[in-house]
Amino acid sequence: MLEKIFGYAKGIFNLVTIIDLILGIIYFLVGLLFFINPNLSNILVSIFIGILFISNGIVSITSFIKKNGIELYQYNLIYGIILIIIGIVAMFSGKILSIILGIYFLTIGIQKGNYALLLKKFKESSWLFVLVTGILFIVLGIVTFFTNQDNVIAVSGVCLMGYSLMNIIDTILLRHRSEFFIA
Repeated sequence: MLEKIFGYAKGIFNLVTIIDLILGIIYFLVGLLFFINPNLSNILVSIFIGILFISNGIVSITSFIKKNGIELYQYNLIYGIILIIIGIVAMFSGKILSIILGIYFLTIGIQKGNYALLLKKFKESSWLFVLVTGILFIVLGIVTFFTNQDNVIAVSGVCLMGYSLMNIIDTILLRHRSEFFIA
């Protein structure tokens, strides 16, 4: 029974670390695109986000029309109109990528800070490195909101590449140090 549980844990651990490595490579490539062509990156992301909002708006309006009279859906018309307006603004504003990157970097920073505190609790020697990385991402997230659009995207691209490399190294170290879980 215990061997079955350990086998299951090994499989989950291996799957999670492999996915983390793949995501690290994807993040690096996205960061490279942001660095090489920040204007195109902004346009593509703004259009994609705009389409998502507009699609959700259409779904909300459709649910209002189809389920007219049901109290749960009474505000879906208003939500749908608001989502469509936000989608149109997102497609043409040119600032959406900076906002998204700022929120993303803040989230990553907080996540890394929490991870660092857990590593410290388990007396892992790399906790301080992870904490500093988290603080840097929080600062980057805040700065992103107040900087020129193309500069933010290019700098964010470099930071994203750096983050992905640190994440790849962190995952490789974790796999190396966790011989118990490695199949």
